[in-house]
Amino acid sequence: MTAALIYGATGYIGRLCARRATTAGLRPVLAARNPASLAETGRALKLPTRAFALDDPATIEACLRDITVVLNCAGPFSRTATPLIDACVRTGVHYLDLAGEVPEFQAAAARHEEALRAGVMVLPG
Repeated sequence: MTAALIYGATGYIGRLCARRATTAGLRPVLAARNPASLAETGRALKLPTRAFALDDPATIEACLRDITVVLNCAGPFSRTATPLIDACVRTGVHYLDLAGEVPEFQAAAARHEEALRAGVMVLPG
């Protein structure tokens, strides 16, 4: 596993992160819910894509099969963080997001011991 995945890559901040990653020589996998939008973004940046929603844990886990770290750029984080963190903990993938809301920080902090046992980092903000 050597890949990073940017979830929410079709949004403003997600596209900025993806562009910055490419200028740094990285080739992240781009991910989002909307397949058409995602395909367009992937073509523009010449990056691989994976379209998936966050309502099916098995699908999320399958999409993380060869991923080392997820950067969640998809808000609202009150809806996207938990399913992604759940999948990351179960699959041994590190999790980062751009949340700035205190409840999301607290929710992630409450999972500290679980993340330690899984050998992953869960880092909001």
